[in-house]
Amino acid sequence: MIYAKVSPEDQVLLDQELKTTRDAKWYRRLKIIQLSGQGKSVSELAELFEVCKATVRDYLHRYTRGGLSALRRRFSPGAPLRIPFTKAQWEELLHRSPSQFRELETKARNWTQEVLVEYFSKVHGIAVAQPTLSLLLKRLGIRWNRGKLKVTSPDPLYTVKRERIETLKKKPWTAP
Repeated sequence: MIYAKVSPEDQVLLDQELKTTRDAKWYRRLKIIQLSGQGKSVSELAELFEVCKATVRDYLHRYTRGGLSALRRRFSPGAPLRIPFTKAQWEELLHRSPSQFRELETKARNWTQEVLVEYFSKVHGIAVAQPTLSLLLKRLGIRWNRGKLKVTSPDPLYTVKRERIETLKKKPWTAP
């Protein structure tokens, strides 16, 4: 039989956590440890909390190994995002019109997340979901607002010319 060995000091910490927590899953873990320390068996705890016996054993082993800190939930950042674009590459892509890409077979002039999903699927062979795109754009600090008409050109030097014009606009004007 596996039981949690709760020392008097740990019992005080356990009681404090039980009183202050607002997370139901954390409360359940703490209660399982408390009741196990009072002599409840793994089978009884599994039935009482409607979890499998392996879950109860896992909680007990983790508590035995490292106390309350080992019992806390471990968060994972998840799978890495599979779109290796920098912020500059994203901005360059979004400044172009979707209709410029023959693979998309669209006449759309503004990007939507649905069109972006199709773009990555057809042009780069990357299957990505809309929420992933939204998260990625948010992480890069690119705001996704209502589409605005952007003047674009198929000219490969268009961005260079556009930047030169923006630089000239910022310079003070002098009469000849």
